[in-house]
Order: sequence, then structure tokens, then C-alpha cells
Amino acid sequence: MKVKIDLNATFPLAENLDGDFNLFINGFNDCERVKYGKELNGQTTRLKDICHLSERYDKIIISAFDTDNYGILKQSAGVFYKGKLLGISDTSTVYADGYYMPGCGGKLYQTDLGKIGLAVGDDIYSFSLFKALAVCGAELIVATTNFKKKEINSILTRAYAFLLGVPIVLLYSGGAYASDAGGNPVQLNEDKTVELTPYAEYVLKITKTRFNR
Repeated sequence: MKVKIDLNATFPLAENLDGDFNLFINGFNDCERVKYGKELNGQTTRLKDICHLSERYDKIIISAFDTDNYGILKQSAGVFYKGKLLGISDTSTVYADGYYMPGCGGKLYQTDLGKIGLAVGDDIYSFSLFKALAVCGAELIVATTNFKKKEINSILTRAYAFLLGVPIVLLYSGGAYASDAGGNPVQLNEDKTVELTPYAEYVLKITKTRFNR
């Protein structure tokens, strides 16, 4: 699969969606907050507009943004596919005190490229979430953050990919890390695209522990 990463536009733009790639990922990029109340009553149409772009350009679009659910603030990312909003994932764990609240657990999104797992914000530090996404069949995991560049996050991306056998893309403020399914770093091309290949075959191993009563 070929992935294009947008590290500039606040929301996906039509002029950035032309090209030979399957998945378009738009980072936080200092975007304006999406208010669900205004989206529902038609005052704003941000989510609807991205849906139309996904259908018009026949791309899977992942877009990160802050959300306001009637005063409850979260860091979120939506998945748009064939003119539909497949769902919105929120940060499931918040480690620092602040404005944002944690949301539901991780989600998998079924697409023509296979199952895509999504992690947001502080979720990058939750190996259990990445493991759950991998065990449930994720063929690619996308992590969207607004963190500054940190070497530890590059190491985590490669370690998770190696341990789980799943390619991972991590966006941070101003850049991105990518790792193939073997834990090897993959450099972005000049046009901010990267090609990743999921493992076609894998064996799921389960262990059972019996406790003496």
C-alpha cells in the first residue's frame, strides 16, 4: 500500500489528493476544533466535506483533529472511505493533566487495503492497545499525535512493529516515522509518500495459564 502524509494543511484539501497513493493521512497541523453540535445542525460541514473528498478522489482519508462534544474536549481522528465516515477514534488514555478527556478503546476500520488500526495522542505509549489492534487483525496501524519530535517515539514505532509484525506510521508535529512489519525504519519520499507491505500470513499463538485454587 502507498501512503501519503500531509504535515501542513489543517484539513484535507482537494489539491493534495491527486496522485498514485491509496491512503491519505492528514495530521493535527494546528487545525481548528470540530464541534459536533455545529456539525449536526449544519452550521459547519467539515466532516461532510472530507467524506465528499474521499469519494471524489477514491482515497481512504484519515484526518486528525480536536473534537468538542458539547464541552467535552478530546483528541480524535476520523476515517473517511467511499464518501462515508467509517468512524472517529479518540485518545483512549490520557497520561497528563489537561483539557482533554479519554475516549473509547481502539478501533479497526475495514477497507479495500485491509484492516487499519488507529491510535491517537497518548495512545502511542500504550503497547496493550497496539497489541490488541494487531491480534484483532490490523494490517496497518496509524498513530496520529501533535507531539514534538522525540527519538523515543521513533524507537517505540519500530519496536511495536517488530514485536507485532504490523507496519506502523506515526505522525508528530512537523514530521512522521514509518516502520515496516519487521521493525525496519522506512524513509518518506520527497513527496511525503511511503510504501508499506503488510505480512500476508501469520500465526496467532495463544497461551493459557491455569491458577491453583
